[in-house]
Amino acid sequence: MSPRVLKHLNSKNFSAVSSIFLGFSLKFKLFSPFSYRFPAVIVYFFFLLPFFSLRTEEIKGPQNLHWNSEQILFITASSKDNFGYLDFYTMRQGEWVAILEKIPVRLGRNGLISGNDKREGDGFSPAGIFPLKRIVGKQKKEIRNLEYTQIRKNHHWSDSPSSKNYNQLISRSEKGAVPLWESYIYDLFIVIEHNTKPANPGFGSMIFIHPWTEDKPTSGCVGVSKGVLETILPLLDGDKKPYIILDFVN
Repeated sequence: MSPRVLKHLNSKNFSAVSSIFLGFSLKFKLFSPFSYRFPAVIVYFFFLLPFFSLRTEEIKGPQNLHWNSEQILFITASSKDNFGYLDFYTMRQGEWVAILEKIPVRLGRNGLISGNDKREGDGFSPAGIFPLKRIVGKQKKEIRNLEYTQIRKNHHWSDSPSSKNYNQLISRSEKGAVPLWESYIYDLFIVIEHNTKPANPGFGSMIFIHPWTEDKPTSGCVGVSKGVLETILPLLDGDKKPYIILDFVN
């Protein structure tokens, strides 16, 4: 088991976890030991997730402790680093299967910060737990049971806190809105649902998993090769309730 998980097991939260022990609708039978890292991540997700120290707008009450996700995009990094790793797990026939492991990603120039502390333009990527709901791209695609928007030349995304359309995809230009058609990083991307519904002015916008080929950090997103995105997307299924987790690791 990884040092990161051992640290959680030795934490103050562990006694609470062991006394309550989950309200999940678990659907796994056993762990498939594809690597040293794989069982540790799954143990972390299902055993410790209800007491995750990071709070997001999607986790507001006891009803959200009943997780039944069957797909996880798990992104980890040191709080001091602007690079990290992506792992993708899905459930097949009642068992967890590792699809991708330890794929290098680039984060915001200042690394990770708790989603509650994320602010517009601060250069941090927000740590937290986010449902995977929307994918956007320039090519025609269909993603199973997930929302897909094919963008056109008129599509923009507002990152102006003063706009009523802040952190929304819009089909026209306006002051402070970023044109999506003109940059390769918006060829195809997964929306990280940070500060989306509702979008609180100044708390961060345009947080995506998007293509990235440069040897430098992003402005606050998760950058990965386009080939990795093309591998992940056909395997996603909204009926499996996929989640994205951005987490600190020491």
